[in-house]
Amino acid sequence: MPWTSKGREHVPSWDRRLTAAGVGDPALRADYSTAARVFARRILAHYAAVRLLVAPALHPHVVASYAFLARTDDLADQGPLEQRLPRWHAWAEQVTDGLSSGHADDPVLRAFLHTVAVRRLPHHWVHTYLKATTEELHFAGHATEADFQRYVDHLALPALMLIEDLQYEGGGDEVFRSRCRSFAEGLQRLDFLTDLTDDLKEGRLYLPQEDLDRLGVTRADLEQGQDTPAVRELVALTCDRTRKSLTESRALADATVPGFRPLQRALLDLAEHQLSRVESAGAAVTRRAVGYGVRVPLAVLFRERRRLSRQSRELPNSRR
Repeated sequence: MPWTSKGREHVPSWDRRLTAAGVGDPALRADYSTAARVFARRILAHYAAVRLLVAPALHPHVVASYAFLARTDDLADQGPLEQRLPRWHAWAEQVTDGLSSGHADDPVLRAFLHTVAVRRLPHHWVHTYLKATTEELHFAGHATEADFQRYVDHLALPALMLIEDLQYEGGGDEVFRSRCRSFAEGLQRLDFLTDLTDDLKEGRLYLPQEDLDRLGVTRADLEQGQDTPAVRELVALTCDRTRKSLTESRALADATVPGFRPLQRALLDLAEHQLSRVESAGAAVTRRAVGYGVRVPLAVLFRERRRLSRQSRELPNSRR
C-alpha cells in the first residue's frame, strides 16, 4: 500500500491497514479494533509510534501483539495476589487452549491468535512467556546476576519476540534472535532503573542482591532514597551494563525488515535517550521515576516520519 497520495504524504487509515494485513472478516476486524483501543489506552506513546512508523501490512499484527502483552501484564499485576491468581490462571488456560484450537472468547486474544497464525509466530515464545509470568506472580527478587539472566531468557526475551518475530513469517533466524536478546537485556535493566521507585513501593526489587551486597547497599537505603556513594555506584554499575547491551543491540536495525525498521531505530534511540536521563539522575532514581520527556521522543518520531516521506517520494523514481 502506498504511503503517498497525489504527491502528498499521508498515513493510511485503520481500515486500509487491516485490508493490507489481510484481515477481511468483519468480526475479526472488530477484534483488531478492540485490540487497538486497548493498546492505545495502555501505552499511547508506543501506539503513536507504531501507528506512524510501521508498514500498513505489519501494523495490525504489531498492534495485536502489544495489546495481548498489555492485557496479560494487567491481569498478572493489578489487584491483590489472592484476586490475581484465579484470574491469571483462567487467562493463561484460555491462551494455551486458544493456541491449540485457534478460538477464544476474548476479542484481544482472538486478534492475537489470528496474528500468531498468519505470521506463523513460534508458539514456544508464548508458552515460555506465560510460564515465566506465572512464576513472576510469586517473585521474591534476583539473588544473583545469573538469576537475572535467566529472567531475561524466560520472560523479557519471549515478550520482546512476540513483537520482533512478527517481521518474519515463522520467526527470524538465530542471528536475529541473538540481537533481540541483547535488546531485551538492555530494555529490562533500563526498566528496573526507571521503575525502581514504583517497584520498591510495591515491595519488589529487581536489581540482583549480590550487587547490593558487594557494594554495601541495603534495601532500606533504596527504599529511603539515600544518596550515598554506594547507591550512586550501584546505579552507575547498572547503567554501564545497560549501555553495553543497548550498544550491542544496535546491530538489530540491520537485521530488521524495511517495514519495521523505522520503529526499530526509534525504539533503540529512545532507550538510549532514557538511559542518558537515568545516568544524569543518578541516585535520584530511588526517589522518582525517570521517563522519556517530550522533546526528544517527538524529535525521533518526526525524524523517522521525514525519512519515510523521503523514501516514498524517491520510490517512483527508482522504478523508472
